[in-house]
Amino acid sequence: MPAGKIDPVTVADEGGLCVLGQTGEYLCWADQNLILRPMLATGWEASEDVRVWTFRLRPGVRFHNGQPMTIDDVVATFRRLCDPEVGSNALSAYRGVLTPEGVQAVDEQTIRFELERPFSNFPYLVSSDTYNAVIMPAELPADYEASFIGTGPFRLKEFQPRVKAVFVRNPDYWGAPPGPDEIELRFYEDESARLVAFQGREVDVIARVTALGAESLATVPDLELIEFSSATHLQIHMRTDLEPFTDRRVRQAMALALDRQGILRGLLLGKGDLGNDSPFAPVYPSTDRTVPQRQQDLEQARRLLTEAGYPNGFTVKLVSWRGIEIPDLAAIMQQNVRQIGITLEIELTDPGTYYGKAVFGESPWLDSILGITDYGHRGNPDTYLRASLRGDGVWNATSSKMSGTTGWSTSTPLRSTCRSSGRSRARSKSCCWRRRR
Repeated sequence: MPAGKIDPVTVADEGGLCVLGQTGEYLCWADQNLILRPMLATGWEASEDVRVWTFRLRPGVRFHNGQPMTIDDVVATFRRLCDPEVGSNALSAYRGVLTPEGVQAVDEQTIRFELERPFSNFPYLVSSDTYNAVIMPAELPADYEASFIGTGPFRLKEFQPRVKAVFVRNPDYWGAPPGPDEIELRFYEDESARLVAFQGREVDVIARVTALGAESLATVPDLELIEFSSATHLQIHMRTDLEPFTDRRVRQAMALALDRQGILRGLLLGKGDLGNDSPFAPVYPSTDRTVPQRQQDLEQARRLLTEAGYPNGFTVKLVSWRGIEIPDLAAIMQQNVRQIGITLEIELTDPGTYYGKAVFGESPWLDSILGITDYGHRGNPDTYLRASLRGDGVWNATSSKMSGTTGWSTSTPLRSTCRSSGRSRARSKSCCWRRRR
């Protein structure tokens, strides 16, 4: 369910981004094999130093109101998204890479991006990997929810916030027509409500199913499970500028207290991979698989806490939101760290409250001393590294001032990571259920 009003520039929650993607399109699309496919751009090329990228636009594309998509629309879209004054959620991808001045029209069908520094993976940043990067009209409607204007194969028929969104086939779509004439998205508060709706045949497809949720559907007849590997993960952060996590030994103790294999078995039912404490998921070719896997070591964890001045442990609040595997992961963490004397007080809210405005001072996510955050799949790990692990990253919830912050990770069927000098992550397979036709 969208956490609040959907604005294509600032929307950050999964529900809102899902709705945005029904009508909006990107310059290119990153498929499940991490390969980029042309979409609103037919091709692209880089300068020899990979600092300047040129994209050729697809001709004959129209927005849902009949207005042609022009070079001005594309330029305006990216200038909005990389403007720090606008507060775009896409700054997680563009900060330090692209400025509004670097977005230029070459001619009526060609756009050029002059980057702040060489960046070989830049095409991923203007693809579906950057969820907000859907191409919008130069004059973005003030009330976007009234039209959900875009260039995609579906256009808006009806939208009822917190209830449903209905889309119908776009007869003027530039590409092959989509299969159904109409699709309806229904919004539910939690997974249990979605599972009940699916079992009761109120809906035909449910996405983003946890391993435990999928298991509850396994005996239902006429169902098909679609399963694939992804880099989605949960990220657990510890504020390095606040006690007790200013001490690296405390962060290491937290990480060493975790039973990663137990999380993989209990939370994911074995449907995942241990990511070994880094944003490099096993699905990435760049992942170094020779690094030894970190194991639970309670004795060493207790020793580190004692050295840090906490021989009897401490109490700390863990903040996150109620959804996907987060409540179960928080409970497992609570049990694990209790063995070394740490007491976790768990506070779970709705996603809109947790993420807030996604800026320091106005977001429990970024302001909490300890938290769990869900990260979606990307075709390469650049956004994870730059947005959350760099000292100046816009999503650096650890508040570390140095590049390469600390934390740990542990994954779930669709998300799970963490950060710290002791990090550990289990990667899972994404899955959804649909009825066989």
